[in-house]
Amino acid sequence: MSQDEIASQIEEAIALLEIGLNDDSADLIQRLLATAPCAEVHSAAIFIFNRLGRFIRASLSADVLLAQKTALPTDELFRIALAFNFSGRLQEAYDIEKSISPETNDQSLVRLYGLACKANRLGRHEDALIHLLGCFSFQNDSSWDAHRKVFLDSELSSLWEKIPAMPLTLRQAMRYCNVPFDEILALNESLTPLRCVDQFDVYAMPAKFHPLLQPVHATCFELSPTAEAMNPDLAVEFASWQGAVVAPRLEAFRALRERIAAMVLDQQLTFTQFQAVRGRFGCARNHLVCHLLQNPGANLANLPDIPSLRFLIEEFRAQEAECPESFRTLISWAYRGEPEKFLRDVLPEMPLINRTSGYALLAAGCMHYRLGDTAAAIESWSACARKWPLDEAPIMNAAMLLSGEKRWDEATRLIYLLPDECMKSMLWKRADHAIRERRTFSLSSKANPTPRIPTPTFGNLYSGADEEFLVERKQFTPMAC
Repeated sequence: MSQDEIASQIEEAIALLEIGLNDDSADLIQRLLATAPCAEVHSAAIFIFNRLGRFIRASLSADVLLAQKTALPTDELFRIALAFNFSGRLQEAYDIEKSISPETNDQSLVRLYGLACKANRLGRHEDALIHLLGCFSFQNDSSWDAHRKVFLDSELSSLWEKIPAMPLTLRQAMRYCNVPFDEILALNESLTPLRCVDQFDVYAMPAKFHPLLQPVHATCFELSPTAEAMNPDLAVEFASWQGAVVAPRLEAFRALRERIAAMVLDQQLTFTQFQAVRGRFGCARNHLVCHLLQNPGANLANLPDIPSLRFLIEEFRAQEAECPESFRTLISWAYRGEPEKFLRDVLPEMPLINRTSGYALLAAGCMHYRLGDTAAAIESWSACARKWPLDEAPIMNAAMLLSGEKRWDEATRLIYLLPDECMKSMLWKRADHAIRERRTFSLSSKANPTPRIPTPTFGNLYSGADEEFLVERKQFTPMAC
């Protein structure tokens, strides 16, 4: 049989599957396996038998492909892992999925989700939790709604029960403190749309719900509109069942968020000192502000002495003594989304010390920039840089706009005022390279997003700083006697 004939019959077998002629599709691929058992046919067999729920048969073709010792496409490896998972070859499924190097957001999400399920069933609950948290670092796949499905999945049921008592290290808390917990919880507030269910969920749910389901995706099922119309009371009961399963898991997730946040917030003053000693004053300032805003009972009166930040702390104390409300408005960026109101109504009404503070100048520059007033933004940020000569933020912001105005020499002078440590950041290196080549540069929030709870890397601006902090912290931990 020629390759063209094989390809034509594979295409026909898949087409039969797509229109619901499942037996005809299976018969055709079985004949192909008997007469032309090449890699392409085995690949099609895995796809078809997975869709038909015949996972042991799919695994036989998977074994043939793996035995050939040739590199397989990522999607093929996912299908093989799926076949092994549902045919009981759990460890092999986990190993294959772990070997995958994802190339897209969706592949990363699918891989981590699958690893979480498999690790949990293997009894590796701490690994499962790390994989699970990793899922939430990637954009939700709306086609199967992974960020909602994860709270229903029966393969993770025991993990949700164990999470409240599972230990967490500071390293793990620092790594995952900026997972978008609030967004995920909000996404899961409603029962609808109902979550899809997979093969294992079907086994776990009450059998009376089975007639409501119709196939969707490779191995998942969803509520059939026809079945819902014919059995409205049963469909309502099915929705209630999902809600009852999901609710305690969301509570466990909410408690996990609080535990992780508390661990990292507790370190903010230590982070402040760590950054200040290294000359990363903008980052140190942000850690200090995070401590003041988010730690209950934190105040300027009981801060430890940080020699290199004395000037900033004294400025903050003067602002708070003059007007606590204005000071908090500035450091919380309360009017971030209302630049016109801030510049027109809020800032002019602040008393003198707050109105002329470094934070006021930094905020004014940001508001002018958002309104497209480049000259005013440069003026505000340059004034802030004179007030905070070692802070990365106003200097880099002003340099960015100066490069856009082709004022290369001014931009160069500004960025070289920063401490040597700041010149190690990826942002500074990109800016310096661009200015040397007489190119404009931008401060991409996507490349180095400002974290909601800052850690020493500060959104990877200082790559490796989290580990540097952890190593230093371990070094100064006394040994148990």
